[in-house]
Amino acid sequence: MSEEAIGVDVGGTKTLAVRIRPDGTITARVRVHTPRTGPADLLTLLTSLADRLRTPGTRAIGVALPGLVETTTGTLRHAPGFPCDDLPVRGMLEEAVGLSAHVDNDARAATWAEYRTGAGRGHDDILMITAGTGWGCGVVTDGRLLRGSQGFAGEVGHLHVDAYGPTCYCGRQGCAEVSASGSAISHHGRAAGYPDGESVTRAASAGDTTALTVLHTVGTALGHGAAALVDLLDPAIVIVGGGAADADDMLLVPARTAMHGALTASRRRPAIPPVVTATLGNDAGATGVALLAFDQAVADG
Repeated sequence: MSEEAIGVDVGGTKTLAVRIRPDGTITARVRVHTPRTGPADLLTLLTSLADRLRTPGTRAIGVALPGLVETTTGTLRHAPGFPCDDLPVRGMLEEAVGLSAHVDNDARAATWAEYRTGAGRGHDDILMITAGTGWGCGVVTDGRLLRGSQGFAGEVGHLHVDAYGPTCYCGRQGCAEVSASGSAISHHGRAAGYPDGESVTRAASAGDTTALTVLHTVGTALGHGAAALVDLLDPAIVIVGGGAADADDMLLVPARTAMHGALTASRRRPAIPPVVTATLGNDAGATGVALLAFDQAVADG
């Protein structure tokens, strides 16, 4: 009997759950609506998905959540828009389903998936930027996932990237959260007459100059944020995921240009890390946290 793990990526509107083998191969997939009504409904969601995907060979379950996840205890300390502060997700889930559980931040989980089976394969030092509704990052250094002392590493959404960018919900102007994300494409797109971010990308693909300008603006902000992180972390590759990555090179070409221009002593560096699109798409978070859960279960014996 082959061993497998379950991974659940809890998003703002949709939750994706997968069952995977240790090599990252997905053997089952379920997508459902995300309840945002409280801890009880979140636990019900997780247990119901575990029941649907569990097999006799299931070894562990992982859950990826947005916001501050204390990985040492598996506690969700805070997630924007979720009334679940200080929720001991790991303990509750292990008691409810009887499986070894691992709980992590969604950007870190996606980073681990891209490192193990996606665009980061072959590199021991990677930076992944998740430019979706918000803006986060994950880091692998020397083959290890960077978590920090409490598990909060990667909360970079309020990095200042655009002096003329939109006002963030934190009250400051030009945070990456609102200037270099999928939300930023939607914001600038609506100001230019497009209904949403997807329509901006479609119009840009057809050669619409206004839509291309929107993506250039957001891509430039993304590049400025990437430069600050590359200066700090010195990765071998920068991977961009999240909804904004659907624009591919229409976003990444201006991002690369801006990053090269903002890097410290860029012309003196033997190599500048390439900026590439993530390859695993929406599966990354669920896949990554399932791999992390499986590895933890093996380590624990």
